[in-house]
Amino acid sequence: MYKKFKNFHRKMCENYVVFDCDIGTDDAWALIMLVKGESLSEKVLSNGPGKYKILGVTCVHGNTDVDNGTNNALRVLDSLDRNDIPVYKGCGVPILPRTWKRRRHFHGMDGFGDLQHEKDIDMSLIRQEHAVTAMYNIACKHPKQVDFLLLGPLTNFATCVNMYGDKFLDNVRNVYIMGGNFRGKGNITKSAEFNFMMDPEAAHIVLSRCLNTPITILPWETCIDGDFGITLKWRFEELGSNPSKEIQLMNYVESAILLPKGFVNWIVCDAILVAAYLFPHLAIASSRQYHVTVELTGTHTRGQMVLDHLRLTESNAKIITQIDKKHYKNIISWTGGLEELNIE
Repeated sequence: MYKKFKNFHRKMCENYVVFDCDIGTDDAWALIMLVKGESLSEKVLSNGPGKYKILGVTCVHGNTDVDNGTNNALRVLDSLDRNDIPVYKGCGVPILPRTWKRRRHFHGMDGFGDLQHEKDIDMSLIRQEHAVTAMYNIACKHPKQVDFLLLGPLTNFATCVNMYGDKFLDNVRNVYIMGGNFRGKGNITKSAEFNFMMDPEAAHIVLSRCLNTPITILPWETCIDGDFGITLKWRFEELGSNPSKEIQLMNYVESAILLPKGFVNWIVCDAILVAAYLFPHLAIASSRQYHVTVELTGTHTRGQMVLDHLRLTESNAKIITQIDKKHYKNIISWTGGLEELNIE
């Protein structure tokens, strides 16, 4: 009887993850890290999400269109021999039509450097169910056991909130977002971060509706202003020396995207969020609670995340303000198979 109860308790305490992405190279590294984290023990993950299972990769427009992003997700999973993880195609356009012209596609038009690959993708692996419906069904099947990692524009998650409301949100455990900015520094406009600016209405919906759902946000400035000491030279000569399929895929893609641009440092924001998710006690050096929203109508500030520094409104999100560079380098090195994970 005790054995049956123990097995039942273990089953009830399982944790699950949905990875929502617009796969370019940064999302790809994040997905590799998350997949490798699945094999870690409960003890290693005890300060983070606990032992977990990835129930789906949901794809959205962003770095590239949703079709290319879905293809890229399949390509990354194939390199990891994890075609068992379901991949769902989601929203291809923002909630409202864009009124501004996008200047460039940093990761190439297809999100992966516009390269030819030796191996074709098995498109039959894409699930027929829409990503938004999959999000809802997964949360309802595993109430309060699913964390949502949102690494692209928030269109899929916001649409799910609009469609299902509290029937969805009441079943979500935690939400983690890579996006927004807390010092007004933009990377696609003067004052807006890419993921929020690609769908400001979606960001507004998520931030205003998830009042009882814990939200953690990794803003743009935390990623680019932190002195991680990780050079592109180290990335290719040391981290890139691993002959594994996933690292060779990333070498192929990133060499086409990053080397011609002359970058010196290597920053992959989405991977930083996953590191903070898996190992918050190691990766997060500082964080603070704020009430956050997003500007929708400003002439110069549309898409900018706005923090209530006056503390007039109750906080709705934890903002990661600093990452521990030493621990992060160890985590990304472990992700690339370069060294063992040091959790001390």
